[in-house]
Amino acid sequence: VGVPIHVAKILTYPERVNAANIELMRKLVTNGPDIHPGANFVQAGRTQFKKFLRYGDRRKIAQDLQYGDIVERHLRDDDVVLFNRQPSLHKLSIMAHRAKVLEHRTF
Repeated sequence: VGVPIHVAKILTYPERVNAANIELMRKLVTNGPDIHPGANFVQAGRTQFKKFLRYGDRRKIAQDLQYGDIVERHLRDDDVVLFNRQPSLHKLSIMAHRAKVLEHRTF
């Protein structure tokens, strides 16, 4: 399903930082909420506090990322999304699709 880029910047996916993806997560945090692909906020693994990347020093936050932190990254191609098919009379009306981020402003 095609998802407009302005919607993909709002919808986030929580991804835990580990040894395999820490460099990618640092790049997404540095991009911030206005550049796709980016991230909207970071949650330290051991606390419930969220650091909103719109207001903080993104380079410092990216440098301080540790294993176990959760980065709320923008929606990317091939992420699984749930869409509703009207009318919603039963749970089979909700279907899973793979997202494809598009430059257009419509789904």
